[in-house]
Amino acid sequence: AIRDVMERLVPILREAARRGVFINFDMESHDLKDLTIELFRRCCEEVEFEAGLALQAYLRSGDEDARRLAQWARDVGRVVTVRLVKGAYWDYETIVAEMRDWPCPVWGKKRETDACFERMVETLLDATPREQGQGGVKLALGSHNARSIAAGLEALERRGLGREAIELQMLHGMADELKAACSAMDLRVREYVPVGEMIPGMAYLVRRLLENTSNESWLRAGFLERKDADELLASPHSDEPVSDPRARSDPERHRLSPAVEGVGDGRPFLNEPTRDFADAAQRRAFAAAIARAAVPQVANDATPEDAARAVGELAAFLPTWRDTPALQRAAVLVRAAAIMRTRRDELAGVMIREAGKTWREADADVCEAIDFCEYYARTAPPLFSPQRLGRFTGELDEQWHEPRGVAVVISPWNFPLAICAGMTVAALVTGNPVALKPAEQTPGIAKLFVDILREAGLPEGALRFLPGPGETTGAALVRDPRVALIAFTGSKAVGLDIVQAAGVTSPEQAHVKKVVCEMGGKNAVIVDASADLDEAVVGVRDSAFGFQGQKCSACSRAIVLDSAYDDFVRRLVEATRSLVVGDPLEPATDVGPVIDGEAQRKILSYIDRAKADGLRLALAAPVPEGLEARVGKPYVGPHIFVDVDPQHPIFCDEIFG
Repeated sequence: AIRDVMERLVPILREAARRGVFINFDMESHDLKDLTIELFRRCCEEVEFEAGLALQAYLRSGDEDARRLAQWARDVGRVVTVRLVKGAYWDYETIVAEMRDWPCPVWGKKRETDACFERMVETLLDATPREQGQGGVKLALGSHNARSIAAGLEALERRGLGREAIELQMLHGMADELKAACSAMDLRVREYVPVGEMIPGMAYLVRRLLENTSNESWLRAGFLERKDADELLASPHSDEPVSDPRARSDPERHRLSPAVEGVGDGRPFLNEPTRDFADAAQRRAFAAAIARAAVPQVANDATPEDAARAVGELAAFLPTWRDTPALQRAAVLVRAAAIMRTRRDELAGVMIREAGKTWREADADVCEAIDFCEYYARTAPPLFSPQRLGRFTGELDEQWHEPRGVAVVISPWNFPLAICAGMTVAALVTGNPVALKPAEQTPGIAKLFVDILREAGLPEGALRFLPGPGETTGAALVRDPRVALIAFTGSKAVGLDIVQAAGVTSPEQAHVKKVVCEMGGKNAVIVDASADLDEAVVGVRDSAFGFQGQKCSACSRAIVLDSAYDDFVRRLVEATRSLVVGDPLEPATDVGPVIDGEAQRKILSYIDRAKADGLRLALAAPVPEGLEARVGKPYVGPHIFVDVDPQHPIFCDEIFG
């Protein structure tokens, strides 16, 4: 990613150097922080331009960021400007961290941010060059907080540095009295203002207003609330323990499930966090694990006769599994989740190799499988405890649930662990023995999941693994009269066939079959005139081309209002053009292979049909030469057609890629 950016950026930096133009690298979200610092350093080492970088004090890494940058500047003999700010995305960072159950990267209290700002000032002032030719940092303070500015000036004087060694930067139209006071003290003040299009400018203004009118804002306290000077200038440094970065990751706060005594840790369910691949240590560990991963060799050779025999064995085991206490069944799921948690990178590596999933897709698949186990383990036991209905005299009315019987699970290849696990453990934990037939394209990861359930203590009689053809083995399973429940995820055509077959009730069948089908989709995102195109473009792109569009939830159509149409199309095409088509084992890959040759032929046939019908092709991303041979799987690059007739097959049909 850095090499790609530098190819485009270095010519601009060379021109800036020739013209004597200062270039500042801004800092936005935390997940791009390390990449931005590394990009800045490499650019500075390659081009001798006037360079600046923003650092954020609200990050818990602020002290270390300042130390690393100051040391680098001294080591390479480069003088750079550091614009030190508090940070403008506190709400975003805390919400995202809570949503992903990651440690929160920003300080939890404003006092902690202010204290970090002052510590970073000390570190960066220590790196002020004292001699000609010496590398170091020129400090610029981006703050409207008089205490923070005063602390910087005091640190400056303590080091015997002149006031020209520091610059104050303040926003046009904000805290004019403070600017005037600083100018009167002969301090260097730079007033800045955003320049550009109206909508992004309004967003910037709103962000500044929210930041500076918040309950803890120094400007609000000083100018609106007129707080006492001693309070406004109080030191932010304290001996109190720092805020917990995981404070908001509280299962009791969210209560996503019951807390069942004797199940897991006895607390409610909380989602398994995905890996944070912005963290270099996590990237290295994941890369090493997937490099070692191997796909088990599994023959898809189960026959209809095998299926019939398995259903008979499962039916015989039904009374035993039905009468197993619900807490014991739930404990199997909790242990399975724990095993998957210890092997999650290996399992992701198997899916990368077997299904062509990219890093994030594979990692999320494992997390979802763990979630299914933990969630169903907590939600199932209460179903089997009698619940009294009413308080009628002379009556005891209660309800509880019973297992239905033998369950057939037919799982898909696009979520080969998550959906396989979800449908299987939901049936098992509610007392239904399971015949599992995985997709023919991904039996390896399904086999590992079955092994994990066995290791977790699932009785042999509760599960039969039947990798085989859907047309024969799958068809026999869904038509077996001893089967009570069928769970299927796959195509509409197969799903409807299952529904039809299950509706035929033979004389020897003692029940009506229950069918749970999750089938296809042809999803549209509607973009109206008020849409934030920054969000809409990335959302449509990622939904359309994530896992090569091989999801029933993929965005295959974008319906855009005329007023936004041209800008949206232009930006979507360029955003999609930036996607990397590559080997899914590589972290930079955005688009990997499609599942098999049949899928490739189907996708290409729709592309050819659209071209033949004269539809306008706005993008046909190429597949790098030799990639298919190297990976051993078929590829189709992202394609975008525009101005499509709503009656055309590519608008109406689920292509699944």
